Amino acid sequence: MGFYSRLREDRKDDEALQTCIENVVDQLDSASDPSMPGMLLGKIQSGKTRGFLGVIARAFDRDYDIAIVLTKGTRTLAHQTVKRIGRDFKNFIDNDEIVLFDIMEAPLPLRKAELKRKIIIVAKKQTNNLSRIQKFFDEDHPILKDRRVLLVDDEADMASIRFSKKKGENTFDQGSIANQMDLLRGTIERISFLQVTATPYALYLQPDNYDKASEAKEVFYPKKPTFTELLPIHDAYVGGDAYFGGHGPDDPRHYLYVEVDKKEHDALRSNDGRTIREDRLWTSENIKTLRRSLMTFLLSVAVRRWQQRILEQAPQKYAMIMHNDTQREAHNWQSETADKIQKAFEAAVQSNDPRLRVIFDEAYADIESSVCADRGHLPSADDLFDQVCEMIDDGEFNIQLVNSDVQLGPLLDPETAELRLRTKANLFIGGSILDRGITVPNLLAFYYGRNPKKMQADTVLQHSRMYGARPKADLAVTRFYTSHDVYSRLVQIHSLETALREAFEDGSHDQGVVFIQNDAKNGIIPCAPNKISLSNVVAVKANQILTPTGFDTVSNTSLKKLIKAAENLIPEECIDSQTFSEIDIDTASSIIEIISKSIVDNNEPGFDWEAMSGLLQYYANKSNGKVFVLMETGRQLDRGASGDRSGLSILGTAELRNLVKEPTRQAPAIIILKQEGGSELGWKAGPFLWPMLASPPQAKSCVFATKVAP
Repeated sequence: MGFYSRLREDRKDDEALQTCIENVVDQLDSASDPSMPGMLLGKIQSGKTRGFLGVIARAFDRDYDIAIVLTKGTRTLAHQTVKRIGRDFKNFIDNDEIVLFDIMEAPLPLRKAELKRKIIIVAKKQTNNLSRIQKFFDEDHPILKDRRVLLVDDEADMASIRFSKKKGENTFDQGSIANQMDLLRGTIERISFLQVTATPYALYLQPDNYDKASEAKEVFYPKKPTFTELLPIHDAYVGGDAYFGGHGPDDPRHYLYVEVDKKEHDALRSNDGRTIREDRLWTSENIKTLRRSLMTFLLSVAVRRWQQRILEQAPQKYAMIMHNDTQREAHNWQSETADKIQKAFEAAVQSNDPRLRVIFDEAYADIESSVCADRGHLPSADDLFDQVCEMIDDGEFNIQLVNSDVQLGPLLDPETAELRLRTKANLFIGGSILDRGITVPNLLAFYYGRNPKKMQADTVLQHSRMYGARPKADLAVTRFYTSHDVYSRLVQIHSLETALREAFEDGSHDQGVVFIQNDAKNGIIPCAPNKISLSNVVAVKANQILTPTGFDTVSNTSLKKLIKAAENLIPEECIDSQTFSEIDIDTASSIIEIISKSIVDNNEPGFDWEAMSGLLQYYANKSNGKVFVLMETGRQLDRGASGDRSGLSILGTAELRNLVKEPTRQAPAIIILKQEGGSELGWKAGPFLWPMLASPPQAKSCVFATKVAP
């Protein structure tokens, strides 16, 4: 039996995952240009590691000899990845079929017998690690350069792609990590490249080839995927739809979100005795929701452990995360505040302080609503109060700081490399170190306060540690605490992620796809600007005009035929009447396609006709296939005055501008201006048609990339 057939049998991979893995390896194996990357696109905490380990096993069946796995640049995650691979491939390693190591702990030189095995190398995306891999092939074992290699870039949008201009220079540099990865890709002749991520926006916004980007410092290896394979979502997965899908009160997911006053988040950012006084821990409005969230978490733990005992299941330990800031000083203040609340709870248990029961009753009413909506079982409030008090009194509530000041090693489970749950209820407080890759098991509560002016969609999605495989009964007692402003942005980001995935599922990307909708008003951007500096993208806001500028026409002979063909598709009633006619999307697309052949654009990067066509298709789909069109003739615009990218001066009259900008228009509009042209006005030929696409007034802003990976 092959590697994957045995792995599949051990892991019990379902048919959907098997098909996904086969499709990925088929496309990598048949690629005409191995330098072009492929994409395994998953969701946050959806089993991406499981997916790419299956790909590695199947690749080993297809004559690949070496797999290199690059992880996010933390020692902890590299260690966790080695542990995970070691678990999945244990039988292969024990049978001397595979040798596995972290590049910084490589047993060099490899013995002759080891060189005959399949090799898996794990490295974090950090310069010393990547230099060590380069040395492994260049100096330690140059014989391996002839082997077939699979390079897997986990969290491929992280560290692998970042463009910047040096001070005083006009050229771009892509950063040391990407340079080292390119060097490795150039060193090994038979190397295939697989990107793995749940936040691919920066990658899809890259050009097909960087040698076409005039400002590139050097010729970079491609980063944009040539194919995308969707990782199937398993039945136990809980993702954005649960938290942001909009559910009614008869659904337990309706109760997941609990609003936090923005002032509370701010009060927890710095040590200010005036905002959180120690003598007001029970009454302060500045920690009202935090105080309640800790009690609700303890209650949720008690409920789940009671339910498990009733079902004769092993009672589990549970976790809560507090991610309010990136600054270590803020983490210390939040830890101090949580400690004070915990001590207040402990003192209240010992003294029978009635204030504890008041907070408990609020939490019980909250949890009762969602458990009942889930049709679950719940003991009496008195019984659960006794259980919560027992947990508090026994020290079963552990608060742990997790940031860059804290050594993570002792906090990790030695078997799984996940955060270890020491007690029945565990609160982890930290910042970015709690995002990508670090697994927090049995999460029941997430207190989230990150609220930058510009919220990057890819970064925020990676903060979503509450996603993942979850028992349905856990979800009924889970809570997500954040402000209304942050929650609104997260709803929008979820819609962006959903739109991207649906585009690949229904095939709309074949015409070019609006895969990210940038809501500037709400401060959402798809990814860091320095990740897309070399991209040819088209951004269109609501009620904005997209039109070519700075072009010339083809010669008269070709021009006349094209203009006649386009005019035959334009309804007579919309010509010089300043009245829109309605046409279908196919006719509108044909008009744009014909006109595009009549225009010559020698500029770089030039006007993106595919973007215009794709956006037209996108907006028309939102308006039941309707497109408005009108045409004006007799225009005499001088070519020297034709560079207005906004299109407003090209439109000309105030009446036409007002008509196009009419806020009640429900569909996209094509405005066609028939220009006289001719050499007197600076044009090569004429007459010609000048097309404009006006987005609907109510449309969301869009960032469009053409030829998104099929």
